[in-house]
Amino acid sequence: MRFRPFSELDHEALNRLSGNRPLSLGAVRHFARTGHSFLAEEGEEPMGFALAQAVWQGEQATVLITRIEGLSPAVLEGLLAAVVKSAYDAGVYEVALHLDPERKDLEEALRAQGFAIGPLVLAVRVLGSRGARGETRGVLE
Repeated sequence: MRFRPFSELDHEALNRLSGNRPLSLGAVRHFARTGHSFLAEEGEEPMGFALAQAVWQGEQATVLITRIEGLSPAVLEGLLAAVVKSAYDAGVYEVALHLDPERKDLEEALRAQGFAIGPLVLAVRVLGSRGARGETRGVLE
């Protein structure tokens, strides 16, 4: 299995893995430029992806994984390892993501890759018409 940066040419392959939350071409273009987003492939078959970007926090940068999808725990672990390596290579020494507590496969992959599952709880308020409709999925994923 290989883990590689993707480009807008991979839009269709990424969307084969995105389920009921497809990625727009604009999102794919954005994350393709960050240097921290990857596509997992077995041969020519897409197996997973991680969307991540460096975010400046005032005193330090953090690579924030905004969405990660994988067909197996091994794919998730490989994607996490790729993001961690890219962060380290860029001199960013913190990688974070918001974990949906129902994603036990991702929680196991995070623990296997040395992530601490903290006690913090994410609070989200969706503004505008999306908030009026009660949308919360995909806000930080």
